[in-house]
Amino acid sequence: MKESTDTRIALVILFWLHTIRTNVASQETVTGADIGYSCTQDVQCTTGNGGEYSKCNKDLNICICTINHLGEDKCLSDSDKYVESCRRQTLYTQPKVCTLECSPKGTIKWMDGEDWYGEVWRPFATFIVDRETSACFDPYRAFNTVPDGFEIKESSIPGIGHGVFANVYVEQDTVIGPYKGVFDPDTESAEESGYSWKIDTRKGEDRANIEWVDAKYIALSNWLRFINTPNSAEMENVVAVQYKGQMYYQVFRSIQPGTELFVWYGEAYGDFLGIPKFDSPRYYYAFPGYAGGSCDEDEEGSHCLFDVYTVCADKTCFCKPGTHIIAGRCFADESLSGFCSGLEGETCQLDDNAVCHRGMCICRNDSIPANGACRKDETYGGRCTQEDGQKCLLDDNTECVHGICQCNYGSSGIGSKCVIDETYGGRCLGEDGAACAKDPNAECWSSICICKDEASFIDGICQLDGLLSGACKDGNCLGENMICDTTSNTCTCLSGHSPNDGQCVKE
Repeated sequence: MKESTDTRIALVILFWLHTIRTNVASQETVTGADIGYSCTQDVQCTTGNGGEYSKCNKDLNICICTINHLGEDKCLSDSDKYVESCRRQTLYTQPKVCTLECSPKGTIKWMDGEDWYGEVWRPFATFIVDRETSACFDPYRAFNTVPDGFEIKESSIPGIGHGVFANVYVEQDTVIGPYKGVFDPDTESAEESGYSWKIDTRKGEDRANIEWVDAKYIALSNWLRFINTPNSAEMENVVAVQYKGQMYYQVFRSIQPGTELFVWYGEAYGDFLGIPKFDSPRYYYAFPGYAGGSCDEDEEGSHCLFDVYTVCADKTCFCKPGTHIIAGRCFADESLSGFCSGLEGETCQLDDNAVCHRGMCICRNDSIPANGACRKDETYGGRCTQEDGQKCLLDDNTECVHGICQCNYGSSGIGSKCVIDETYGGRCLGEDGAACAKDPNAECWSSICICKDEASFIDGICQLDGLLSGACKDGNCLGENMICDTTSNTCTCLSGHSPNDGQCVKE
């Protein structure tokens, strides 16, 4: 009897051990899967970007949303009424099959691979994105999209409800957005909403019949809807900018922690609220074609005329990522006059002759600024102490002229050094494809000498591949009595042979 009892106890223990192992194993394989991606169980989808409103479709083995963007069950028999507003693919042909998430953009067709957040191209230097929420449905989406460093609370203007406050320092020209909402072609309803921006049709953009983006629905918008309009010009610190068919907000004056964000919604809205008319501050002070200045419509998406570090958006020049506007120009971070992230005195990442000082790159004591970079003393563009006409100490192709190293006659400044004309890396006068005068194995392309296709730059000149001193071709050399030196990957003479006029001659 005891033996039978022990056997039963042992079986129970084995059963629970097996159950625990199975649960642990299944938990280890569960990872978050986004909407439209492969899945095997519901928990994968609920831990992905679909959240609690998603599940795994066992027929298609992908994560799908169980409700539409209005919070209604879209797996019911009447889901066919959402056909025009839902993103559908080839697999989803039957109305009763749960489709992918519905677009909050109404009847606008979504691009493949795009969720509600969209594929936003961000060409701006400092860009703040929303905190992501469920791609299926979030009844408090506008509240839940607030990014780190900001919060929604009672506005500093009495009686108007919520406002957006910065808890961190926000630098000038920071861009936030885009402004999310439902696209609406009806001007009358959009204007009545009080949360709409007008989208102007731009060259090359197919906006269908969409004219407004309306953020009146909390479940279908983002935190930007809570930014209020100011009572005076002194309060305004954000301006609206349209870029690639969407509205963004740009900070045009730095915002201190604890400050509320305000954007002017226009005179009509100001009249509706009873705000006395005031002149908005002048947002930009730069000249056309420079950072902060204006640009032409045909420059949209490309750099502005006088600053390659800019991008033209909404007829305004913005700084690109990795650069910041300083005194009306965009400077590359980690280079001269740009921002740096290193410790005090550390070398800036993009300029070996610059160091980080109080968050900005400046030249070392043995360097000076020249043509946007720090030039080391006794090199091209740097300082020198010799008499005029004498060679600078660290560059054989330079001479000292009035205390600055300049290129010798017959050489030109290329990058940070002087290179002899008509040689590899130097300037040339021939047409594209013509041989360079001082290096027969180099050709002139766009006024710069580069090696021919069958030659490589080795030891200061272009050497023909496969021949003496040239690069090995597939590990072999073409000349007699030569062998490929695997260390340098160049052709050298066999033992007992010496180089003579490009040939290997027996000693």
